[in-house]
This record gives sequence, structure tokens and C-alpha cells, in this order.
Amino acid sequence: MPSTAKVDPSPLPAAGEPDTRALDTPAVAGETHRLPGVLASACSARRVVEQFLFRLGRTELVESATLVASELVTNAVTHGRPPVHLDLAWSTGVRPALRLDVHDHGRIALHAVDRHSDEEAECGRGLLVVDHLAARWGLTPHRVHGTHAWAEIVATG
Repeated sequence: MPSTAKVDPSPLPAAGEPDTRALDTPAVAGETHRLPGVLASACSARRVVEQFLFRLGRTELVESATLVASELVTNAVTHGRPPVHLDLAWSTGVRPALRLDVHDHGRIALHAVDRHSDEEAECGRGLLVVDHLAARWGLTPHRVHGTHAWAEIVATG
């Protein structure tokens, strides 16, 4: 399956500010969360994404968005260094979308994107899930945090 991941050369936002560069229009709602570097942070990420979408009345995106958030945060916890930052931004416009940005203090490993998992492996498929569910996603180095993973979940209706 061809990947939609890309390296985005646009200037990055200041630390703690949601990254809305790829959204069609400026974000109309957003929030930032700092998560500890433990696997339970994936559960916390699912919960905050779900609550954010419920407040916006966009419950149709909860399943996909919580799974993508969980995968990105799990990767940050497993392969990066704490703390992990989760930024959420909602954009209205031609293509209303949820933008998820996950930053950690590790070093980016772009080779992980191209890795093919052994069929018997118990891990290594998270970014394939993200690729399937997100309209766009990518990994980039972050000037403050280290690694920046992002994904956009586009509303269909």
C-alpha cells in the first residue's frame, strides 16, 4: 500500500502551540496535553481525543481518531523520550478535519516508516493502521521536542 506519509518542510509552531499548517483553514478549536512516558498514556490519549470530539459534536470520528492517537502516542512512548505532548486542533472548511500532533523528546527514526513487519510479529503495524485511517500523516523532526508525528482525520459528512 502506498504511504501518504511525508516530511513537511514548513516552519513549525512554537512549543505548546497546535500545529495547524496542513489544515484547510485555521483551527477553530484546539488543546494541548502533556502525557507521561508510560504505555498508559495511550489510554489517556484516547480519552482526551474522545472528549474533544464529543464536545465538538463530531462523534463519527471517535473510533478512527482514538485509534490513530493511541498508535502515535504508543510509538512516542515506546521509541521516544518523555514527556509526550498531544496537540488537538479542529478545522472547519471545505474538508473539516481533526489534526493530531504528537511530540516526544526522542530522535526521529524514518526507517521505521518503511519497515515491513514479519507476519508473525506481535508489533510493528501501528503506522500501517495510521496510514489506513488518516487522510494524511507524517513524521518530522521537531526543533524543540525531537520527534513530531502528525495525522489528519477528515470528516466525511
